[in-house]
Amino acid sequence: MLNINKNLKGENMKHQETIVANKLVQFAKTKPSQSIDYQSYLSVADLLNHHQFRAVQIVLEGLDSHPRDEILKIISTEDSVWNIMFKPLADGESFAFYETKTLTN
Repeated sequence: MLNINKNLKGENMKHQETIVANKLVQFAKTKPSQSIDYQSYLSVADLLNHHQFRAVQIVLEGLDSHPRDEILKIISTEDSVWNIMFKPLADGESFAFYETKTLTN
C-alpha cells in the first residue's frame, strides 16, 4: 500500500511539471519565434519535462530580468515544482529576491 501511494505521488509530481512546461510553451507562443525570449521559454519547458531542475536554475541565472521573472511567475503557479528548485518567497516578495536550492542534477 505504501508503494502505491508513493508511486501516485511521483506521477502527480510529473504531471505538475508538465503543467508548468505547457504554460511556458503557451506563453512562448505570444512572443516572436525568432526572439531570444521565445527560445528561453521553450528551453526551460523542455528542461522541466526532462526533470532537469539544476539546468533550469542555470538557464534562469543567465537570463535578463524580464524573461526570468515571467518564467519564475509561471513556475510559481505550481508550488510543488517551485519548491523543488527555489526557497519559498514571502507573501508579496518580488521574484528578484528568489533564492535557488542546492541541487545536483
